[in-house]
Amino acid sequence: MVTRMTATLRAPSIGRRSVVPPSPPGAGQVAPRSPELSLALRLSTALAVVNALAGLISVLIPGVLRDAPAYAGNARGTYVVILLVALPALLLSMRSSARGSLRAGLVWLASVGYMLYNAILASFSLRFNPLFLLYVASLSLGVSSLVALLRCLDAGQLARRLSPRVPQRAVAAYLVVTAVAFALLWLRDVVPAILTGSVPQSLHGTSLSTNVVEVIDLAFTLPLTFAAGLWLWRARRWGVLLSGTMLVFLTIEAISVATDQYFGHLADPSQPTGAIALFVVLAVVGLVPTIAFLRGICESAPATGLRRV
Repeated sequence: MVTRMTATLRAPSIGRRSVVPPSPPGAGQVAPRSPELSLALRLSTALAVVNALAGLISVLIPGVLRDAPAYAGNARGTYVVILLVALPALLLSMRSSARGSLRAGLVWLASVGYMLYNAILASFSLRFNPLFLLYVASLSLGVSSLVALLRCLDAGQLARRLSPRVPQRAVAAYLVVTAVAFALLWLRDVVPAILTGSVPQSLHGTSLSTNVVEVIDLAFTLPLTFAAGLWLWRARRWGVLLSGTMLVFLTIEAISVATDQYFGHLADPSQPTGAIALFVVLAVVGLVPTIAFLRGICESAPATGLRRV
């Protein structure tokens, strides 16, 4: 799906001379790498290695997780998705981005965001276990990769490259509705507990002091999703970058939730299975705007230099 696009990278310096290609790279030709891109590639490669290690150990040695069976099953399911979906998406998008693909940059950013999301969950909600330092390393590398990669993406050029055939307002509405729906779902769990002085229903039967998923979603994921939809609706240049990223992220996350709920049920058959079908449907539905949006990014215009944003 990722095709050759124009290079968006600043030509590197060799010695004291700046080497600038006389013409845009041809099809299949690797674009020159900027120092910013090289740094992002190194950090994301380290992030991939750390997640691969944590994932393989968690899946192959289930006893390493010390949580209740259902929660440990959820964690193993998450690492299955990291190994089979997020890591391949990350590595393939890094390769295509190094060759100049704009749309691959959105997949790269979303994959890093997904791994960062789960690094926070692992670091703050799983009981201490031998993989703790890998969780912390994933958290640190996730933040570093995100910052480094954002310096390589040109929001203005992405906005100019989005085809007018993409139903931007429909995509924007999808993002806004998704953000509001999940915010209301989490608030339905939180607000009654605040008003009655009790514990949210989502914490019943767990050893958690707070629901880390609700913290991350209410503080970051849902506001970013809402902002992405709003900015895309208003044709703001950052709306395209943020919308593309959140579309990919939400699709991977829907696959992840369906999978971790399935593994949680396998580990503890008393766990409900209703969420599995729901998130499978959400993943399939989410693929429609995600694919349409990514395919709508034109990658055949003349090459331009990277602009820091």
